[in-house]
Amino acid sequence: MIAAQATAPMRIAGIAVPNVKELIALAIGGLAGLGLWEIWASVPTPLIAGGPLEPPALVKALFAHQLGIELSDVTAKALHYFTGVFGYPIAYFVLTRNGISLGKPLDGWLWGAFTTFIALGIFAPLAGLPFLLLTWGGQLTLMSTIGHTIYGALAAYLTERLLAEKV
Repeated sequence: MIAAQATAPMRIAGIAVPNVKELIALAIGGLAGLGLWEIWASVPTPLIAGGPLEPPALVKALFAHQLGIELSDVTAKALHYFTGVFGYPIAYFVLTRNGISLGKPLDGWLWGAFTTFIALGIFAPLAGLPFLLLTWGGQLTLMSTIGHTIYGALAAYLTERLLAEKV
């Protein structure tokens, strides 16, 4: 009974939320996924799409368009990194531990692809940019989708591996 309690998800108002060990594993997974995403965004993407993926530019456009605030490059990058290391991984955990799951490893792949929709389908229009950037030809959208999907797969895989280890 004690072992079962130790491995049971922490719950707040009936919703499974990550404990400290899980937060650390999520952050490590998110950092690894984000590192791979940054390579994807900066190396193969310009070769195919004609330029890199630039999330800080999206963040800056969003804040300027919605709030009239001009963010610095450093602040915009920090917000992007915070989202990739903590925000998206925590959302992945909360969703998959609360019944929105198709099973591992599919959850990571799907969550990664969905993060493209969050960035380009929700935030881009709110920043005054085209929905999914599709009117720009679609190459950035394709490369973003592949990159985000790889990000989600690696982040979820590493997180789940770390959480499966007996410490």
